Amino acid sequence: MKDLIASLKPNVEIVVKGKEYIVKTKTWYSIEEDETTSYIKCELSDNKMLVIIPDDELIYIGQVIDNMQYERISNEVIRYKDVEFTKTGDGHQFVKNIEFGNENEVEGKCIFEDYESENHIISLGILPDKDNVRADVYADILEIGEIEIK
Repeated sequence: MKDLIASLKPNVEIVVKGKEYIVKTKTWYSIEEDETTSYIKCELSDNKMLVIIPDDELIYIGQVIDNMQYERISNEVIRYKDVEFTKTGDGHQFVKNIEFGNENEVEGKCIFEDYESENHIISLGILPDKDNVRADVYADILEIGEIEIK
């Protein structure tokens, strides 16, 4: 995983499940609730986002879904596209370090709730520094072997 993280450089081409993307930003984040947590978000071409959580050995790629139509079943469960997702965490994200990209390109602060089902993750988010815009992401969980650096 360290090799993958180190190889994410400005404008590098990556291939995820056979589809090519350009890496536009790379930002390290943490959460106020546990500042020892550290993860990376990379904005990619085609409006995609790559997220790497090294401590959990979790990688996912997703896209912001405008006006995501989900149903809240309970505090711990939501339903999206007839699939139930179980809450895996929530908190207040903040930027630790922008390796490349600029503040306008990166997500920045976010109040979030994360949910998981099978091989998918939904992250429901609100960006307080960007007029409380929604930042809901629907993502596919990846194996490291599904990512190739060109």
